[in-house]
Amino acid sequence: MRIIKANIILVFCLLLLSCGITSDKFVVPKVISGKWQSVKNKLTVRTEPKWMKFNFISDTINVEITINTDKSARGKIGNSFFENGKVFKNNGDLQKTKVAYIIKCKTYGNYFEKDPLTSKTVEIWLAPINEQGIMEAELRYTENGSTFPMGDLKFLKLETEN
Repeated sequence: MRIIKANIILVFCLLLLSCGITSDKFVVPKVISGKWQSVKNKLTVRTEPKWMKFNFISDTINVEITINTDKSARGKIGNSFFENGKVFKNNGDLQKTKVAYIIKCKTYGNYFEKDPLTSKTVEIWLAPINEQGIMEAELRYTENGSTFPMGDLKFLKLETEN
């Protein structure tokens, strides 16, 4: 009985801790809200492993995202799209991680013609906007506990959210 109580307390504590890692109790700054477009970027997808080996396929694509002040996001990654993205503030050390915000989403469609995966769970890790108005980012495949980096992105702002 003590072991069961201890496990319940441990699970409860872990849940509380995980809630604090990426807090959604923040306001999306106006400076990042709006429509952003990347220049052509090289992205790499990986296929399911066969005999413990992954296949990697790359191509160059455009990425477009819209970040809303209600913490939602939508966009296109190559030929794919996402509509129900969620924006989180990264609570890690910004000086070390260089990641200010994270968009978590599921994309639908192939990123490019030879991309064998028709949907992916991904995160877009957003850096602070630099002096030139560029927001650098990294696209990461995060399905099934994976954190495979797919490519670096550089966004320019096209429009501000109304």
